[in-house]
Amino acid sequence: MNSPYTGSPMQLIHEERVLKFRKEDFTIIKHFFYCADSNAEFETEEQLNLNLSQVYNQYRVKHRLPFPEEITRIREQYELSSAKMSEVLGFGANTYRLYEQGEIPSLSNARLIQLAEDPIEFEKLVNLCDQLPEKDKTKIRKRIKTLVFIKDESVFEGLANYLFGKDLLPSIYRGYRKPSTARFNHMLSFLVREIQPYKVKMCKLLFYADFSHFKKTGRSISGTSYIAINMGPVPNNFDGLFNEARREGFLQIAYKDFPNGGIGEQFFPGIKGTDENIFSELEMTTLQEVVLRFKKTGTDEMISMSHEEDAWKKTQANNELISYRFAFDLKYM
Repeated sequence: MNSPYTGSPMQLIHEERVLKFRKEDFTIIKHFFYCADSNAEFETEEQLNLNLSQVYNQYRVKHRLPFPEEITRIREQYELSSAKMSEVLGFGANTYRLYEQGEIPSLSNARLIQLAEDPIEFEKLVNLCDQLPEKDKTKIRKRIKTLVFIKDESVFEGLANYLFGKDLLPSIYRGYRKPSTARFNHMLSFLVREIQPYKVKMCKLLFYADFSHFKKTGRSISGTSYIAINMGPVPNNFDGLFNEARREGFLQIAYKDFPNGGIGEQFFPGIKGTDENIFSELEMTTLQEVVLRFKKTGTDEMISMSHEEDAWKKTQANNELISYRFAFDLKYM
C-alpha cells in the first residue's frame, strides 16, 4: 500500500498497543501501515475491523457478555424476529438486530439477553410485555413448552463438555468463539472431502484453518482449543472429537500398516456431506485457502512446518493450551 501523502510504499506493521474502550484499557496486536516520510499510520477497513474485533472480544470475555452468534441463537430458538425480540425485552425496535450485527450491548441489556436464554425465564418476560398481542404470547408460550420438553428429554446433555472441556465460554484459547460440534464436524467433513488426510495431518489442517482465520478476523471458525504435543499443534481431545464425528457419519477411518510397523489412520468422507451454509463466505474462503496451501503437503512436512510456528515452539515444553494470539505470527498461512 502506498502513502496517500507521498505516494511511497508503506511498511506493514503489527505490534502490541493499548486501546481504550468504555474507559477500560485492552492490549491488542494492532495492524496498520506506517508512512516513514510523514510519520503517519493508516488502517485499511480490514485492519480496522481486526483491531476493533480484538478489543471487543476481550471486553465481552472480561464482562461475560454474549457474542453475536449467541445473541442470534437465543432469539431463533423462540422463532421470533429481531424486532419482536426487542419488543419482549423492552429494547428499541432496532436494538436487538444491532446486537446481532456486532454492537456491544450494555451490561444490563446483556444480562437480560442471557436471562432470556432460559425458556422459563423468557416466559416471565413475555407475560410482563404489555405491547405483545395475546395471540403472539400464546404462540410464544407454545414454543416455550416445546423447548422445555426437548431440554428435559435430551440424551446429549454434557456431550459438549466431554468433547471440548468444562469451560465452554469464548476465550483467547478458543479464538473468542463458543465451541460448536456442528462447526467442527462440518469443517472436518470439508477437509476430509478435499484431501483425505491421515489423522496427524488433519490435526494440522484444523489448526491452520482456525488460526489463520483468527489472523484475518480476530475469531476462530470452530471455537476449538489446541494443545502443543510432540507432533505439533492438535485439537484438545482430538481422538474424542474424531470418534464423535465418525459416529455422527461425518467421516470414515481406514487403518493402514506402515513399513516401520506403525498403523496409520486415514480419513475418508462419511455418509453425511458438508453443509457449507453453516459458514460465512469468509470462513469458506479460509478453508479453501488451507486446502490450496496444504493439499499436496505430506504429513511429515506438515509436522516440521508446525514446529517452526511460535504457537508450538513457545508452548510445547509443557503441552500447554495454545493462545490464539500466536495466530498473528503464523509463518505458513
